[in-house]
Amino acid sequence: MDITVSEKYLWFPVDMSGEMVWVSVYDGDQKIQEMKVSLGKEHIDFYGVWKATEYLGKELRIVSEKGEEYLDGVDIRQEKTRPQNDYPYRPRLHYTPAYGWVNDPNGLVYVDGVYHMFHQYNPYSTEWQNMSWGHATSTDLMHWEEQEVASTPDEYGTMYSGCALVDEKNTAGYGKDALLFFYTAAGGMNEWSKEAGNLFTQKLMWSTDGTKTLHKRDEELVPWIVGENRDPKVFWHAESNAYVMIMYLEENDFLILRSADLLHWEQTQKMTVPGMWECPLLIEVPVEGTDKKEWVFWSADGYYQIGSFDGYTFQTKTERKMAYFSRRAYAAQNFVNVGERVLLVPWVRLDNANGWYRGAMGIPQEICLKDGADGLQLAFSMTEELHAMRGSWEVLPQNETISIAGEAREVVLSWNAGMTGTELLEIGETTIRIDFTHGELWVDTDRKHELDGELRGVFDPAKPLDMTVVIDQEMLDILADGGRLCGTIETEENVLGKTLKLHGDAAPEAAKWCVLK
Repeated sequence: MDITVSEKYLWFPVDMSGEMVWVSVYDGDQKIQEMKVSLGKEHIDFYGVWKATEYLGKELRIVSEKGEEYLDGVDIRQEKTRPQNDYPYRPRLHYTPAYGWVNDPNGLVYVDGVYHMFHQYNPYSTEWQNMSWGHATSTDLMHWEEQEVASTPDEYGTMYSGCALVDEKNTAGYGKDALLFFYTAAGGMNEWSKEAGNLFTQKLMWSTDGTKTLHKRDEELVPWIVGENRDPKVFWHAESNAYVMIMYLEENDFLILRSADLLHWEQTQKMTVPGMWECPLLIEVPVEGTDKKEWVFWSADGYYQIGSFDGYTFQTKTERKMAYFSRRAYAAQNFVNVGERVLLVPWVRLDNANGWYRGAMGIPQEICLKDGADGLQLAFSMTEELHAMRGSWEVLPQNETISIAGEAREVVLSWNAGMTGTELLEIGETTIRIDFTHGELWVDTDRKHELDGELRGVFDPAKPLDMTVVIDQEMLDILADGGRLCGTIETEENVLGKTLKLHGDAAPEAAKWCVLK
């Protein structure tokens, strides 16, 4: 199939019920794009979009692994704009792309008054494949605008996860304050890179125009070491005067590397941490009520260890701990260039794909370390940016069924120390059950993640208890016990069209809720 490019975007019709086929786009003899997609003919669920601006006026050739017959009858549209999605039950507070699959957040950075959130993205399906970097921006952390796809697969591999760094000193040589993006080129995960014989390597992109254009550096930073080694996270370590990279190797193995120039890296520690894998973070986290910070080593599921770090090696002080009581949140990453704030955003692993998007980004939350039952533990809190969205507080009465009335909401409850009995908060088809007799918080739902066990957190009923619940379409975010308990729960997709009821024999001392606008 030949197409002369006359508009900014090519819209590829997607039929999610069909067979996934490798489709390639050529400019002459040069391959310029490749995707695994089920192209629709009579039935079209949505359109996967490729920006073709640089090929305006050129004739491109589109081929499939199934031959020319597979493309017969496929109508690839040319349009000036991207397709919009007016699906009525999309989340209001959690970012979702208009269409396609989203997973891990990547390259979270604040620059020139704008928060940039890149993420793993498949424009051509609601299933994982074709890993690219999607991109969204916000000026207030809460209202996000989808931008152009930032980077797509090439002959080195698909675009796996990575991070951002502001190069304040022009260390890498791309200009003072250039934005650097470290990522994994997942060689072998697309046909293009298989044919080239490429493996998983760590690579670099840079931008000098505020992320409008991301340029790829041809040379690899860290060559293939083992398996699907991936997920580089880079930061400046002032005390040892070097840049540090932590990355995942395989199984429960991680690697720490150092660099003076951001381009050449030396290994300093290999760590094996049972029960932890992929998407590592190594971050300093403040200890509440002190001027101290502790180093936290974090992995994808929310497992973490507290320890010390000298710029070369991480030494653990604690056993593995778990940050979440549910398994929807995954692969959280922190924003860079935000001063002393430690802002985490996870991917929320949603099962629902009725609106032809699947997955969402979590609400940004701040973290600190607080005293817990077994020493210091991570605690989460909603941000001042979310607080700024609050409407007027209203009392939430006991034993009344109240309409959520189609608005995103925040519920705040607090109890005195020494409570007994059980209180329930019913939100649509989900029930949060606070058992003061046993010091347990339970979530009762039919929509558990496949990895969820008991949706249960524990607290000390001899102490006061607080709980915040943010209600959005498709999900609830729950914080309790000063943020020591944190969980995201998938709900029915139109939960904002349902009702809420607070009842039981352990009524809170204070109960209020508000609209989040």
